[in-house]
Amino acid sequence: MKKIILVLIGILILSCSKESETKYSTDSEKVFLIITENTTKTELTNIASAFKAEKNITVDFSKTKFKENGEIEHLNLEVDCNDGFKGTATSTGVILKTKNSGFSRDYSENSKVPFVIGAM
Repeated sequence: MKKIILVLIGILILSCSKESETKYSTDSEKVFLIITENTTKTELTNIASAFKAEKNITVDFSKTKFKENGEIEHLNLEVDCNDGFKGTATSTGVILKTKNSGFSRDYSENSKVPFVIGAM
């Protein structure tokens, strides 16, 4: 019984630690984007411009639907790193309340996972 309670407490702690702010990086070794339920269209527009200008990565979210209050209703993310790595991810606003979405591109020579897109 104690083990079950500890597992439930662990799950609760992990679910509370979900990032709530949009984060991204255009570092030389690794780039990433974390989209949360609070990410706005303006943020995505600015971030897509930064990825294109700094890393020649095309981030297309034009098929994403936003509610009138600015929240994401349905995320449709397409990423093309223009070096052979590309992918798509979709998510609903409901899912974004529990799981963030986005992508990561690791440029390091010995990277085990050079590109991932989806739940982050």
